[in-house]
Amino acid sequence: MVQTSHRHGRRLAFGLAATLLWLALAAPVPAAPRAASFTAMSANPCAGRANHAAPGAAFMRMMLRPGAHFRLPPQTARQKARAARAAARSRARDWADLCRYQAANEALKHHPRVVFMGDSITDFWQYGDPSMFTHGVVDRGISGQTSAQMLVRFWPDVIALHPKVVQIIAGTNDIAGNTGPTSEQDYKDDIKAMVTLAKARHIHVILGSMPPAVRFWWATRYRPAAEIRRLNAWLRRYAREQHLRFVNYYAHLVSPQGTFRRSLSNDGVHPNRNGYKVMSALARKAIETPWPRLPAGAARR
Repeated sequence: MVQTSHRHGRRLAFGLAATLLWLALAAPVPAAPRAASFTAMSANPCAGRANHAAPGAAFMRMMLRPGAHFRLPPQTARQKARAARAAARSRARDWADLCRYQAANEALKHHPRVVFMGDSITDFWQYGDPSMFTHGVVDRGISGQTSAQMLVRFWPDVIALHPKVVQIIAGTNDIAGNTGPTSEQDYKDDIKAMVTLAKARHIHVILGSMPPAVRFWWATRYRPAAEIRRLNAWLRRYAREQHLRFVNYYAHLVSPQGTFRRSLSNDGVHPNRNGYKVMSALARKAIETPWPRLPAGAARR
């Protein structure tokens, strides 16, 4: 009798333990506190960053004042190394320089009529001929950029501004290898991608030719004249195929010897003020010539 009671008690204890274990396993387990997630994604990666530094006044005078003697200041090996490290840090932080125009884009009160997208040829234009950038025309050029960098920032600096027209001038820095080795096909693909984006948003496109150059002072080993002519010829053909406007700045800036006309450039690569006056006249004509009507139902978005 006692033995039976013990067995019965063990069965009850085992059953109770099993029931408690089942309840414990079946019950929802409270989630453990999650550790904070830290990544490189930020609500505003440009916060606390200084705007892209404007060119120094002395440099701009040397570049833009007609007849000024262009000469780079001498640099020690240490200064060159320091500049290279600073450039590498900047590329790692903001390779396409998306922060350059963020504040200016946010400050716009109205959609611009025209956006100029480009490299230093476009960037320096706002200093060489400020009158070009009035009445709804804005400059979104960044010195040193290649077409790949322009493509990365084409949405925030062009599409998101809802302009009627965009002018694109690119290629000088692709040829100079500013962001590393590339190919002519890579360059063409970048141009096609920007044009496709613009046309998809019903933005009229002006393709500008590269200006002439026989040597780059920042990449002296290259002789770019023939490739500039070849890619400009492709830009003209592509503009015709895609029903875009092509502005042949090259033809109005080149000398009979194939160099940048000395009266229009101080460094053989960038226009001076006289050169920008020539370019502005051509740009205004391309912009102001009546554009074809958009297809029915193709309202700008």
